Amino acid sequence: MLTLLQNKRVRFFFVSVLLAVILALLSFQESFLSVFILPAASLLFLPLALGKMGGVEAITFPILPLLFSMGASLDQYLFPNFHPAAKVVGWFAFFFGTYTLLLALNVFKVSRIRKESIPLEKAAQPVVFIFAFGSAFLLMTALYKLDLGVILGSGLLFGLIFVLAADAFWFLTTRDLLERRFFAVAALLALAAVQVSLAFSFFPWKAHLRGISEATFFYSALGVSRAYFGKHLKYAIVLEYILVSLAVLILAAVIR
Repeated sequence: MLTLLQNKRVRFFFVSVLLAVILALLSFQESFLSVFILPAASLLFLPLALGKMGGVEAITFPILPLLFSMGASLDQYLFPNFHPAAKVVGWFAFFFGTYTLLLALNVFKVSRIRKESIPLEKAAQPVVFIFAFGSAFLLMTALYKLDLGVILGSGLLFGLIFVLAADAFWFLTTRDLLERRFFAVAALLALAAVQVSLAFSFFPWKAHLRGISEATFFYSALGVSRAYFGKHLKYAIVLEYILVSLAVLILAAVIR
């Protein structure tokens, strides 16, 4: 067993299965405090999967696994009436997602160890942005389901988007220091997300439809920002993200 765990992919698989099993077992718990078990487990098992994390890695690497796990745990708790088959699909999706995220994080871990960029980073960076979107969707849905009020809800939303955006931007460079420009743009995106949320609050949408609509706007803003930081921003890219956001918005409005 110890020999097998020396293989990274085996460790990623083992940790992903373990976290998915915890998520499945939590479906039988009725205590709200149980939603924190999975995020805590993700923090505990992340070093087992990726190895020791020091410096800025100790902050930037755990954010996505933590928030993705928190979102999955909260949504499972807040929507207990899903069909059993849907729950099983959700557990497998969580397993696959966690495994994919660990693979992507490992690419950046290797790049930092070698102190040079590697070709796989081009594939890993979109994964990070997709999981930032996925985490935003899950947590926004939970936030709107909890209905914490305008002030508290807006404050939590600002913090969530700021952390997700700043973390996603860091993976563009993976430097030892967090750059001011990333913080500045992350704050702007968080402020825009709050404004969009306030505008959407006038529409009587269900939590998951509002969550996916606003998370899509967030993902589009992330994509445009990524192109800007990569110095390849074009009108076609902006138009593409605008069309995607409008398509999701119209679809949500139709099926609500």
